[in-house]
Amino acid sequence: MAGIQKTFIIEFMKTCFLLIYVLLATSAAHAQQLEPFGLEGKSVTAINEFFGALYVATEDSGVYRRNLSDPEWIHLGAPAKKLTSIFAFHTVCPFVCWKGVLVGAKPEPAPGDSALIYFYQQYPDTCEKKGAWVIADSGIDRSAVRRIDALAGTAVCQSIGPEFVTAFAAGPGSIYRSLDRGKSWQLVWEKQYANVRALAAYNRSQIRMTEEEIWAGGALSDGLEIQSTLILRSRDSGTTWEDRSPTNLILRQECRALAVDPADTNIVYAVLSHTVIKTQDAGKTWEVANLTDPRGEFTSVLINRGSSGLVFVGGSLIGNDVFQLFETRNGGESWTEPFPAGSRKGVTSIIADPFLARDPPPRPEIAYLATLGTGVFVYKLAPAQITEQSHPPDDFRFEPSFANPGRLADISALTFHVRTPAADALNIRLYNTLGQQIAFWRVNMPGGEQNLTLSLASSSLTAGVYFMQAQWRSRMIVKKWTVLQ
Repeated sequence: MAGIQKTFIIEFMKTCFLLIYVLLATSAAHAQQLEPFGLEGKSVTAINEFFGALYVATEDSGVYRRNLSDPEWIHLGAPAKKLTSIFAFHTVCPFVCWKGVLVGAKPEPAPGDSALIYFYQQYPDTCEKKGAWVIADSGIDRSAVRRIDALAGTAVCQSIGPEFVTAFAAGPGSIYRSLDRGKSWQLVWEKQYANVRALAAYNRSQIRMTEEEIWAGGALSDGLEIQSTLILRSRDSGTTWEDRSPTNLILRQECRALAVDPADTNIVYAVLSHTVIKTQDAGKTWEVANLTDPRGEFTSVLINRGSSGLVFVGGSLIGNDVFQLFETRNGGESWTEPFPAGSRKGVTSIIADPFLARDPPPRPEIAYLATLGTGVFVYKLAPAQITEQSHPPDDFRFEPSFANPGRLADISALTFHVRTPAADALNIRLYNTLGQQIAFWRVNMPGGEQNLTLSLASSSLTAGVYFMQAQWRSRMIVKKWTVLQ
């Protein structure tokens, strides 16, 4: 009996020490980090990423580029006094030095300063040699369009030769498209008393350049005041447009930013002046995503590529342009402000780390924030807290059929019984108790019920508690799994 009691006490103490360690580690892991990333004192109006490099447009000092391996930003020149937007891309593939940049401008009223878009070509003879800026707004009616508020686009890279680039530019009352990297532009949408402030584009096909999907947002007015929110969608590279405005919501606010969920393109977040709204059916209906702040003006939104439920919204307080950043880790059900404003100025743009396009992404996950007066900041995200769901979706099933608890020596594969409402990709992630991703699988499911087997090397695990997260479109199920020595 004494031996049994002694063994019990030892095991109990080991369990307590393990719990204390996990709690301390979790606390440390969840320490968010927001650090300066250069251009202190600059008013950065827009930030873009491409192929391992960041590009920014500033209000009064031109364009800067920074490769993530570089210690500082490189000035690429100042084609105009006030820049509003930026879009970077390859011009020839696969050579990394053939890079192009388009920037939009708000011309000064002075004579001779009326160009709206500029193009920068970095030549391939050396990655370090600076390129040259040229005016690139041919086809845009300068008398009707007084500024460019947004630039966006997509690119399809061939094995070698010119890259297929589709660029879009938006401003008061109009949307333009260019198929030749800004050499010429064609009007693809216009409406009197409309203002288009936001663009979001992505490729639906990697081989056809006519299947880009583009979202546009802004507002309709009577010439004096905003009357309604404007949201548009095109599924054929801007040739035709569908009105996806939130008619089921009475909101006299301008759409400032849009983000399409890469895991489920039916999910779109629209950032209005003081409200964040969300659609789960490609804009047929909208709902307020539990974030409204009349004190501030929202400007930007980012959906995390590694976890669709992780969304960021940036902006500033009205009147003093003070930093605002909101974060949700559950798809907009609840929001937090992870950082106090401090001396930071308002957020103008948020982008993901250029290297997070890989799936699964590396850790830690990183986002970059542009501010209007305090340069660029890098946000190193803390791991997400993973817990088992108590109420999974009714039409989506994900049931483990392997031993749980299971012994480490017996693990060679994981088996599940799965039911999905329709044919589509199923993303499965394995997390530890610190929220760190251990493994990732992406499986194309045919729809209906079937058994699924996933290979997993036991060498990637240790004894402990894990969570299996299965995501099908916007539906998600989390299952707890205990591994014994």
